[in-house]
Amino acid sequence: MPDTATPAYRDAYSRINGVVVVGEGLADSHFRLLAKAIPEDQEELIRLGAMEGRHARDFTGCGRNLGVKPDVVLAKRLFAPLHQLFLECDRSGDLPGCLVIQGLVVECFAVAAYRHYLPVADSYAQPITATVLNDEAEHLNYAEGWLKARFAEVEPAVTAICRRALPVSLAILQELTADMRAIGMDPLDLVASFSELLQQSLETIGYAPKQARRLIMGAAASVTLN
Repeated sequence: MPDTATPAYRDAYSRINGVVVVGEGLADSHFRLLAKAIPEDQEELIRLGAMEGRHARDFTGCGRNLGVKPDVVLAKRLFAPLHQLFLECDRSGDLPGCLVIQGLVVECFAVAAYRHYLPVADSYAQPITATVLNDEAEHLNYAEGWLKARFAEVEPAVTAICRRALPVSLAILQELTADMRAIGMDPLDLVASFSELLQQSLETIGYAPKQARRLIMGAAASVTLN
């Protein structure tokens, strides 16, 4: 287990924690926008958004417990391209794009990250991370169900947004590789888990395994982890 009291750990944790807190806060905002766009599921989407808001507050508490302030400024900069892409889809009425960004890409990324953080988390953060992991599965299930029911009509839009969103998402991880290692996580293992989870989701909604794998590998090839 890493020593959470060292300056190196706390410095790295401030950036990791910032990305987690800002990411969960944006997820809350994204689900609330989706609730307006999909009125028949408004109540469920607001509930999912509220869960994300609680996650942001809980992870802020994890930083506070270590005496660490999340680096929100950096996190907002890192998330800006992905958030703008979501807003672009929302403004143009591209619901499949919105659901792929938040419901598949971001959720798979979060599940992979929390799974790899859990074994090295401090005693305060471990139960919180475990609870959040269970919650994220609900968010993933919603997006998968919506896209699967409409796959024949949304497949071109899903493919197009994956090609844009995946490199942007992996670029966030690229910025944090040294910090992840400093708190005991292996960024290469995380990417492998993320790719596996996303492939499973793409297959669930209707892609053939080979198609899903090609889509992910094409995006991943544009990002190099140091």
